[in-house]
Amino acid sequence: MMSKKSPQLRFEGFTDDWEQRKLGELSQKISVGIATSSSKYFSSQDHGVPFIKNQDIKENRINTKNLEYISKEFDNKNKNKRVKQGDIITARTGYPGLSAVVPKELEGAQTFTTLITRPISEMILSEYISIFINSPYGMKQISGMEAGGAQKNVNAGIVQNLLIPLPSLDEQKKISNFILKLDDTIALHQRKLDLLKEQKKGYLQKMFPKNGAKVPELRFAGFADDWEERKLSSGLREYTDRVIVEDDKEYYQISVRNNFGGITLRGSKIGNKIGRKRQAKINLTKYPQTLIFTRQTVEQGGIGWVDKYCDGAIVTENMPTISLDTSVFSKYFLTNLFQTRIFYKNAILDNIEGGSAQIAIHESKFLSSILLFPNLDEQEKIGQFFKQLDNTIALHQRKIDLLKEQKKGFLQKMFV
Repeated sequence: MMSKKSPQLRFEGFTDDWEQRKLGELSQKISVGIATSSSKYFSSQDHGVPFIKNQDIKENRINTKNLEYISKEFDNKNKNKRVKQGDIITARTGYPGLSAVVPKELEGAQTFTTLITRPISEMILSEYISIFINSPYGMKQISGMEAGGAQKNVNAGIVQNLLIPLPSLDEQKKISNFILKLDDTIALHQRKLDLLKEQKKGYLQKMFPKNGAKVPELRFAGFADDWEERKLSSGLREYTDRVIVEDDKEYYQISVRNNFGGITLRGSKIGNKIGRKRQAKINLTKYPQTLIFTRQTVEQGGIGWVDKYCDGAIVTENMPTISLDTSVFSKYFLTNLFQTRIFYKNAILDNIEGGSAQIAIHESKFLSSILLFPNLDEQEKIGQFFKQLDNTIALHQRKIDLLKEQKKGFLQKMFV
C-alpha cells in the first residue's frame, strides 16, 4: 500500500483520502484468452460463440459489428477461458492497454489473446478499472512497462502490477457514471457525424453523372441541360515558377493530407542544408485560387486548396501548384468532383505514370483529363450545397473534439 492521496476534482460529499493498490490485489484472477490458432474453428453467428479479438476492444466498450464466432465444440475445449459479465478485457497488441468491460450480452464469450481481469466486486467496480486504465494515468503506466520490440504488447504481469487509485465504492460509482455518460454523448455525436458522412457519399454518387450518363440522378430545379465534356485544363493552369532558395531562412512548407481536403503547413528549414533543391513560393496575391496536389502514389497522394495562411509558403517540385479560372469552374464544385469515384477513375487511375520506384500522378495528365461539367450556375448550386454539408460535418467534428478534450481534462483531475 502506498501513501494516501486525493484528486484535484471530486464530487460533493467525498473527502476521504484515496489508497493505491496493485490491480492484482483487487482481482480474483488475471488471465489470457485463447492463444492457439483458431481460424479453422470459425463458425456462423447462429451456431457459434462470440470471439472477441484485440481490435474489437475500444475505449470502455466492445465493438460487436465485426465479431467473429467459433464453434461450440472448440469453445467447450476452452471453457475455462470464457469471459463473464463484468470482466475487464485488455488489448495486448494493436492499441496495447485499451480496455473495456464485458457486457451482459457477451457473457460466456471467448477472446483471442486478450488479457482478462476478474475484479473482486466488493473492493472495486469493473467500469472504474476500465476507465482508469484508459485514462492518461493508466496508459502512462502501461507504456512505461509494456514489453516487446517493434510490436509492443502488454502481458499479464503488467496488468497485475498496475497501480490503481482506490476511493470508496460509492465514489467509484460516481466517477464511472459521469465518464460513461460523457462517453455516451461523444458516441451520439459520432453517430450523427458518421450518418452525415454517409449521406454525403450518397449525394456524391447521385449529384454527379455515373459513367456513361450525361446527367446526374439528382439535380436542382431549373436545370435540365446535358452536362458537357471539358478538359480540366480549360479552367486550371499550372503556374508554379521554379526558384532556388539559397538562404537558411525558416519557411513554411506545404503538406497535403490524403484525399481531397485542406492543406496543412509545417515549419521547415529550406536552403543550403538540403542541397539548394529547386523550390517554389506561393504568391496568393497574384493567384488567389490555388490548387495543389502531391505527385505520389494514389494511396498516399492528396489534392487540396491553399488559403491566405499559405501565402509565401514553399512547395517542392513534386507538388505542382495550379491556378483556377473562376469564370470556367466553381471552386466548391471542383472540391467535390475531386471526391467522386468517376474523377479518380477518369482523371487519376487511368492517367498514371508507371515506374519501378513509384507510380506518380503528373500534372500534365491531370490537366488533360476530360470530365463532365454543367454550366457555371449549376456548378455554383452544387458547390454551395456541399459546402454547407461540409460545414455541418465540420461542426459535429469540432463538437466531438471538444468533448474529447473535456473528457481528457476531467480524467486528469479526477484521478490521483
